Amino acid sequence: MRVLAVALLLCIAWPAAAQDIGITIIEHGIYTAETVRTERLPSGFNTNVVQNICHVATTEAIPMRRGVQFGFRYRLDGVPAGAVVELTRVTRFPVALKPPGGPQALSVTQHQVQMKIGATSYIGYGFDHDWELVRGPWTLELWRANQLLARQRFEIGDGEPPAERPRSSENCFQLSVSLPGVARTGGTP
Repeated sequence: MRVLAVALLLCIAWPAAAQDIGITIIEHGIYTAETVRTERLPSGFNTNVVQNICHVATTEAIPMRRGVQFGFRYRLDGVPAGAVVELTRVTRFPVALKPPGGPQALSVTQHQVQMKIGATSYIGYGFDHDWELVRGPWTLELWRANQLLARQRFEIGDGEPPAERPRSSENCFQLSVSLPGVARTGGTP
């Protein structure tokens, strides 16, 4: 009986602990950023490590043009502050995409990142190649284990990118950083 009671308490307490983590989306839309380095993922997609990120426009309507970057800046909320948490960054495409040299076409890519509770970061995607230019709904998500923490949907289509705003402390930011290094954007080969 005592073992059953302890097991029941653990089952109740464990999901409650998972609820202590959350994401606050600070802003979303079109961005500019400087690529520091690019890392190839096993899927054939790349992840770009970026810095000096600037928010250009708040929108879900993203022009289908090379050079356009979109995503969202967020804060990882929870307790204890400063604890390191593993998140899964997910990009959902409207159709399966196959990067040149990639093993297969994928409609979803994902990779793990570590981040400190209380830190701010950025998740995004940049159109670097013509094969990526696909109309339709694109979704960026952040997960912890089996729990969806944040989702932002973007509609890729016709239109012109907005004019770049001058870089300032009002629209540009450095991150308190995921671990190790700086923010990562979704993949391009």
